[in-house]
Amino acid sequence: MKTMRMALVFAGLFLFSVSQVMGEEREDELTEIKRQIEVLTEEVENLRLGAVAEPEYASYTGLGPAASKVYGIERGLSIGGYGELAYANYQHDSKKDMADIYRFILYTGYKFSDRIVMNTELEFEHAGIGNVENRKAETTVEFMYLDFMLNSLFNIRAGYMLMPVGFINEYHEPTVYYGVFRPDVETNIIPTTWSEVGVMIYGSVGELSYKTAFVNGLRGDLFKKSSWIRGGRQKAAKVNADVGAWLVNLNYSPLPGVTIGGTYYQGLAGSGKGKDADDMTQPREGTVTLWELHGEARIKALEVRGLYTQGSIDGNEWFNSTGIGKKVRGWYVESACDVLSILPLSEGIALSPFVRYEDYDLNDDVFYGDTPDRTLQRTVTTVGVSFKPHPNVVVKMDYQWRDSGSTMPSGKGTGMDDGKIDQFNAGIGFIF
Repeated sequence: MKTMRMALVFAGLFLFSVSQVMGEEREDELTEIKRQIEVLTEEVENLRLGAVAEPEYASYTGLGPAASKVYGIERGLSIGGYGELAYANYQHDSKKDMADIYRFILYTGYKFSDRIVMNTELEFEHAGIGNVENRKAETTVEFMYLDFMLNSLFNIRAGYMLMPVGFINEYHEPTVYYGVFRPDVETNIIPTTWSEVGVMIYGSVGELSYKTAFVNGLRGDLFKKSSWIRGGRQKAAKVNADVGAWLVNLNYSPLPGVTIGGTYYQGLAGSGKGKDADDMTQPREGTVTLWELHGEARIKALEVRGLYTQGSIDGNEWFNSTGIGKKVRGWYVESACDVLSILPLSEGIALSPFVRYEDYDLNDDVFYGDTPDRTLQRTVTTVGVSFKPHPNVVVKMDYQWRDSGSTMPSGKGTGMDDGKIDQFNAGIGFIF
């Protein structure tokens, strides 16, 4: 009988111990389930807000913040972009005012791994139509490349790439530069936006960063008097790969917010591909050289930058008497101040008056048979304001005083100089 009671006691203790262990396991399971529910709830909330609700908008290797989004994700697909709408009120009756969906851009990137990234830009200019009369398509691929990121010293970019020249060509989203329109110097001499097909090697050593690229050359038969080499960009469309080019870009940051640097470019120019171009009896061929030096400082609320550039063409006889500049040069200085940054309630909001002065000459020297066209010797003074109600949204207004070296009166038409027409500009822009 005593043995039976002892057995019952041990059985009871065993059952009690088992029930305690099972209870603890259930509590652990419930705790883990609660944790997983919290994680899922957070992920669902992020999806509800949108995948791009709180990305870190930061530049990678000089690209704009939205163009750099793919580099900040863990893996997979990235979607970004920007848009800008512009209005120009010309201060002369001979030139009609203009309003335009200037650009709408879609960035699509894919991060295959920590070392391999694909990045592309699809651009719709002028509402995707381009010309009101002819409805000419204005949809292009602005860049498309693969990045092979090996280490900080040495990386490889291959494909259709933005050229690292000046301030604006790589870093050209509307929220990151002042003025409704990009500087004339970085449009008519440095042909922003400028991309070519090839291979780039880039990296950094301490505060010094470098890029060097080997790319296709330019279309000499499409150079123009009014825009120099801008029309010769081949835009990755059946390019003439018989002509090549190379460039090297250096930037040095001795102090936080301070950068000095420059780029040297040299390349061949020839005719385009296709029956009409290949059968040309007067092909424009030559060598294009372009270099620039730049510097900027961002100290608290104040921003100051300056750029000088010079270019030349060593061309054959078919450049004679075309009006195309044999040598061009230009420079500008710019200053801006965020007047709201000193206020405690200004977080995420910026109000920045700015001023920019440009001086450039597209006919600094000319080919045989031409004399310098003084209408192409220009100055532009731009005064305006940039307001950001959100870091990714901007409203801009400015006024431009334009002048040239000619003696003709301002106006558009025979005997007048449209480079002297002042203008008021307004615009909106955003990145995402």
